[in-house]
Amino acid sequence: MENVANCLISRNEKNVIWAKLKETIIIIALKETNEKVFKLNQTAAYIWEHCDGKKNVEELVNALCEQFAVDKDTALKDTFEFIEKMENKHLMDVTNGSK
Repeated sequence: MENVANCLISRNEKNVIWAKLKETIIIIALKETNEKVFKLNQTAAYIWEHCDGKKNVEELVNALCEQFAVDKDTALKDTFEFIEKMENKHLMDVTNGSK
């Protein structure tokens, strides 16, 4: 996932049910993955909720830094790892280009 700072990130909600329970999100994948249930921690839940196809990676990282008082390098690493995992499970889409 090189050079994705300006890529737009969106949840792929096709064949997915998800719900927020306090500060956790539970995702149930109905198709396309061997792993069916995902329990997201607070950081991953924040990223998932804010991946609306309108925000790019840089905006997500900046929002994480502000929301969780974390440094940019840590937020960037966590964001990339989460997006990559969700993209590999067909639960997120990364779109090149700017808004």
